[in-house]
Amino acid sequence: MANLEWILLGTFIGSLVLLILGLVFLFLMILDGKNIKKIKKSKKSRKKSKQKARANELNKLQKKKKKSRIAFIICLIFSILLGGAAGYITYYQSVNLSQKDSESVVEAYYLLIDFEKELKDVQNGKIDEKKFVDMARQQSSRMASFNSKRASELNKEEGQILLNRYYNVVKEIGVNSSSQLQDFTNDKELVEEFLKDIKKAKTYQKDVFKFYKVDEKTLEKQA
Repeated sequence: MANLEWILLGTFIGSLVLLILGLVFLFLMILDGKNIKKIKKSKKSRKKSKQKARANELNKLQKKKKKSRIAFIICLIFSILLGGAAGYITYYQSVNLSQKDSESVVEAYYLLIDFEKELKDVQNGKIDEKKFVDMARQQSSRMASFNSKRASELNKEEGQILLNRYYNVVKEIGVNSSSQLQDFTNDKELVEEFLKDIKKAKTYQKDVFKFYKVDEKTLEKQA
């Protein structure tokens, strides 16, 4: 679980615990209030000792009620604050890439660039078959591994759809190319077909970048 998800869980649990404690103090405050009313309605004894005991009990309950009221207010305020923090974190997570998704998106970005470069080198006769197969095998294997990747469920539904679509097309390129590596150097149509697939993947990539406000120029500089 990512750090942000732990923070979200912690703030949510903290807010819930404080809310429950606040309700407990509210219940105690109401109970003390009823006991105070009960004592006030009771007949006063003529004996000074009983009058003093009654006054002490009344004073004790009033102080207890006051403490419960203060505790209730404090718990309620902090519960609202933590609840608001949890809400903000949930919103932030829904419109931003999780750490895991961020790493996956960056990995896919560079894999597509590298594989596209290898295919263009094959197309232009700049690379021999053995070198291409060795390099493309690694790239295909890594792209095929995107089969196990799924967008974080904390993301907005629209963002999840965009990410999962992107992961799926990268996976398909990896799976389909891995079984045809030996054919690329002798089949120009096959190369063209995969270049089109990469172009399609990049359109999905742009949708992901646009939704999550990923700075592609920064990635290009590091390529």
